[in-house]
Amino acid sequence: ISTLHRAKALSRVLELWSGRWFVPVQVREEAGAWPTEGTKVTSILAELVGRHVLEILTLDPRVEGPLFATLTRTPGQGESATIAIACHRQYGAVLDDSAARQACDRLKPPLVWTGTEHLLRRAVSEHLLTSSEARAIWTATGILDPKRQVL
Repeated sequence: ISTLHRAKALSRVLELWSGRWFVPVQVREEAGAWPTEGTKVTSILAELVGRHVLEILTLDPRVEGPLFATLTRTPGQGESATIAIACHRQYGAVLDDSAARQACDRLKPPLVWTGTEHLLRRAVSEHLLTSSEARAIWTATGILDPKRQVL
């Protein structure tokens, strides 16, 4: 959420595919707490919910709570909730945080995750974005890791 918002492409990228994205309430709460962008991000998320592009999920404390509690020691609450929900509901996860990705890899079995760069590459391969559009969004994210590139 934060990466795509920083690139001013949150709605644009999430609306590329049919179906629905699932976002834990903890992610929405973290986004809402951003001092300068919180109100704007929560407004975008609410619009996406209203258009049935996105659904806000609540963590099931009995089933997902134990994993969530274990994970919050490393990644943040939003990432931990994403992983716990994805793991127990058999979803994939979109994560840009390296600690969260490592937490997914340590699970038995590992949780399948992807990152913003993978979403953008997929959008190009499916002809939903041009290469130059994907590169522009990627550049706007501000992620400078040379191991993570769009094209």
